[in-house]
Amino acid sequence: MPKNNPKKKVCLLTDHHLCFNPRLWKEAFFYEKKGLDVVVLSMWLSREYLQKDMELLQGHSIFYKPFLNLLPGEVKKNIHAFYRLRKRIAGELQKKFNIGTRWAISYSPMLMFKHALKENADWYSAHLECAFFAGKKLIKAGKKVSFDFEDWYSRDFLIPERPVNLLESWEKFALNNGVFCTAASKAMAEALEQHYLLRKPIFIIYNGFSIEEEKNIQQDKIEDTDEGLKLLWFSRSIGPDRGIEPFLNSLSYCYFPVELHLLGKMEPGYKDFLDEKFIRLKKHRLVVHPFISHNRLLSFISQYEIGLAIDDNINQNRKLTITNKILQYLQAGLHVLASDTKGHREVATYFPKTVTIVNIDTEEEVVAALTEFHNKNIQRIKDQKQIFNTIFSWEAQEKKLSALLDENL
Repeated sequence: MPKNNPKKKVCLLTDHHLCFNPRLWKEAFFYEKKGLDVVVLSMWLSREYLQKDMELLQGHSIFYKPFLNLLPGEVKKNIHAFYRLRKRIAGELQKKFNIGTRWAISYSPMLMFKHALKENADWYSAHLECAFFAGKKLIKAGKKVSFDFEDWYSRDFLIPERPVNLLESWEKFALNNGVFCTAASKAMAEALEQHYLLRKPIFIIYNGFSIEEEKNIQQDKIEDTDEGLKLLWFSRSIGPDRGIEPFLNSLSYCYFPVELHLLGKMEPGYKDFLDEKFIRLKKHRLVVHPFISHNRLLSFISQYEIGLAIDDNINQNRKLTITNKILQYLQAGLHVLASDTKGHREVATYFPKTVTIVNIDTEEEVVAALTEFHNKNIQRIKDQKQIFNTIFSWEAQEKKLSALLDENL
């Protein structure tokens, strides 16, 4: 970027806290490195998560602003109740009458658009469903907008309250009118191109993290106990329909002890389900770890030897996306037990020695894979690090983003 030119401004849009939005903050840090003024507009709901957001932003010159601030004590209770009630009513309208509105997606998509427009940025980057609404409005107002398909939103969380037809219309508009669009896997990009009959390409930006984070990898594995094979599963939340239930069913047929570690924020009532399940799984042990900040995550993962990427095939999105977890397991040198999805097979193509694919609903396959792990002296995989760095690291994704930015900004 020529030195005499004024700095250009990019505005990233989301309605999630940054600590739950790694693709967004990685992209924001990249734009900062490219010499742009960076603004992130988000919705603030939790003081705890806002504190984690601020920890992520330490040392960065990024402006982080709420388009809607619903932090307890900073907004009147009746206003907070209004937003919640409107969203609940919108969900019921969709569920009972198939009437889709933007409020079924988020508390106030129009506020996101209005605040984004006031930023008068040279470029907008839309993340998650609410931002697809705002991004459409911004394009119609003459602004440049790129869209990120971390998930195939109209094919994810298929519950009656979700306005699928509305989401499809936003996706179609984004894919045809965005300056460019990115997706989390080649499998997802190809499915989107086929479904929407696209003539322009979707660019693949994997969910990998920086090579620099590998300095946090521990040299010693987790302390041995007599509890048997140790497995790790993590996500921002621990709850149903994430592959945990069928995996626990398979443990019923596993003759040797397994110690299952879960890391994340427990959804209400789910711990009771797990406790009841493990009363019957007497030879096995459950260990739950609370949600931790990202800068501690790779160090935590690296204590283990086997990671679980066991997403259920409950919708088309789950079959196609590549999550953070499988790539972080691989970056830490773990072996991976993964459910049979197109996204996981895409990764396994590069790591045939490391990723074991199973039908998560078939107990025999899961137990056979666990038995093979149990019978081997599992060691961290080091000879495939170059593949990870070249294909999946964030540095590799930055090269692709840099080319897109230089071409379009």
